[in-house]
Amino acid sequence: MAKQTSSKRAALLRKQEILEQSKATLKKEFIGIDPVIDQVVDAISSWFLFPNLQDKPVIINLWGLTGVGKSSLVNRLSELIGFGEKYYHFDLGEDSTRNWGIKSQLEKINENINGYPIIFSLDEFQHARTIDEMGKEIKQSSSRIIWQLLDSGKFQVSRYSFQVESLFELMVKLQYLVKLGVKVSKGKVVSDQALYQEHMAETKEKSTKNKSLSFVPKSYYDEIYSIAPEEFESPFAVKEKLDRLNENETLDFLEEVFSIGNSPKAVDCSKSLIFVMGNLDKAYTMSHNFSPDMEADEFHEQSLKINVPMIKKVLKQRFRNEQIARLGNTHIIYPAFNRQAFRGIIELELNKLARKVMEQEKIKLEFDESVKALIYREGVYPTQGTRPIFTTVHQMVNTKLGRMMSELLNRKITADCLKISSQNQQLRVSYRQGEQEVHSVRFPLLLSLEKLRQNKRDDQQAIIAVHEAGHAVIAMLLMHTVPQVVYSNTAEVDSGGFVYTKFKWKYIAKQEILNRLALYLGGLAAEKVVFGDERVTSGAEHDIEKATEFITAMLKSAGMSRIPAAYQVEDITTSDFVHDRQGKVNQEAEDWLAKAAQLAETTLREEKTLLLKLADHLSDHRQLNKAQLRDYLKAYAKHYECDQLIEKGDQLFYRQALKSQVAKLSKAEESEQVEDAYSFSLNKQQKD
Repeated sequence: MAKQTSSKRAALLRKQEILEQSKATLKKEFIGIDPVIDQVVDAISSWFLFPNLQDKPVIINLWGLTGVGKSSLVNRLSELIGFGEKYYHFDLGEDSTRNWGIKSQLEKINENINGYPIIFSLDEFQHARTIDEMGKEIKQSSSRIIWQLLDSGKFQVSRYSFQVESLFELMVKLQYLVKLGVKVSKGKVVSDQALYQEHMAETKEKSTKNKSLSFVPKSYYDEIYSIAPEEFESPFAVKEKLDRLNENETLDFLEEVFSIGNSPKAVDCSKSLIFVMGNLDKAYTMSHNFSPDMEADEFHEQSLKINVPMIKKVLKQRFRNEQIARLGNTHIIYPAFNRQAFRGIIELELNKLARKVMEQEKIKLEFDESVKALIYREGVYPTQGTRPIFTTVHQMVNTKLGRMMSELLNRKITADCLKISSQNQQLRVSYRQGEQEVHSVRFPLLLSLEKLRQNKRDDQQAIIAVHEAGHAVIAMLLMHTVPQVVYSNTAEVDSGGFVYTKFKWKYIAKQEILNRLALYLGGLAAEKVVFGDERVTSGAEHDIEKATEFITAMLKSAGMSRIPAAYQVEDITTSDFVHDRQGKVNQEAEDWLAKAAQLAETTLREEKTLLLKLADHLSDHRQLNKAQLRDYLKAYAKHYECDQLIEKGDQLFYRQALKSQVAKLSKAEESEQVEDAYSFSLNKQQKD
């Protein structure tokens, strides 16, 4: 007993060691997701250490943007803990028939590891939705097996297949032959062999003096075994069974196998570990922003605010409540990569390449910081994860390796190191022997984003500079917030420039509606102030659309109109809403927009010097950061001081107003209590 206990303890310690080693390895191979790795390893520890204690699957949900390493992390973890051969990956986003593929593979599991620990991953899980965009249930009977798997891990599947159909056809033929008088002994045809061969013409077996015909052709042995594998150790066992039977016993046996093939079979995955993985765009609201000019740190910060209640709220738009409950509460949320993580991923990818070259060619590759910076500028789209980086490294470096090595042979150069740097949209390769450069060569680079980001210093950039400067000035003067960054030239399609502003408060008060509208219309107003009314361009359509959406939402949904009501266009489905038949709310919205346009223009005319200085800089340079904007505000604003900027938005008014009134209320109550006590004491004295 002591020896057995010691053995169990040693096995447990070994498993714990495997988990710790796996965690360390994953943190070396995956950059920027250390907290995720910690959570995943902790979540699987109980299942890995004590699988026999599990009576239902352990479910771990992984949510994140595309390309952050969800699938690859699970795949690598499975290998590290010794489950590489017991890991089944299903892509639920392939097509509408995806779940039939899952069903067929789950049937195969029954034959191999039924009831034993196994790992599943259900990737692109958002596509397995059971509720459509209108909130109506999607009828997908084939998806039922997924939810059974997530619930108890136990379900039944049909065994019926073409083998069962083939067996049925064989039974019909053999029954007919027996009626005609064919006799069988120990599995062999002992009478009317010619009749048997006539009706079983497809069989290649022929009777000879030394060999008799098998009543059940040997070509069917594998089919019988595949229909009921739990009944036999191997296909040889099928032969042994048939070799003991006469004709009637054979027919009874085949009917029994056929019956098994037509009955459902139990699949037990109750001891499985299931990873549910997906991209939830409505939780990761930044996922639709493909701009390569947005700061990765900004998206990273936004992603850190996503929590489990937000994830469940988004899931509720795709799945029924009881289905969300089956997913459990282990929801691990991937952050968007920050700048440091992207730089680490680039470094890791280049190091992998350098190791391969060293192993195969015995030559060291050294990458200058200029190359890493260029890969970042050219390859990082913050919301698209690692995939654009991998393709950029391949395009910029891998495709040049062949020519780099050919240069060694063609020039008969002896070098032990290739130092690679970037200069003037070229890759410069320095061939070095020891500390001495013995040769160099340059390869031109096709840099699409770098070309798009180049300052054009033309009319187009001047217009955008004025437009975006207008938004920035309004943000600072009316919203008391310095934008994070202003761009007058970007690599993003359909966006010449943009202003990114983060407000410190998380609500919209009625008193700020006009200022927010002015912010939307600030670009149009700036063009009017600088270029004149007749020279205003058509680039403000998106701003005007957003301004109109904002004010109509405030008036028709948020209770900011003269009457706090919910308005909708009159329709058979909107009987529970107020209908603006006379257009009063629409007129009110137009009035707000007119006032906002006037406010924006007046503000910019009053601070035209600040507007022109910002626009002038942006007409020559593609961006202004927050610190630069603050400096311009301090230097050129005539009617504004920097101490009016809102740096913290947690306690601007509402908490103070509440606490002040409560304090007054407390003093009043205290005064009333003193009067009551005094009255009571007087009454008591009078009574005495």
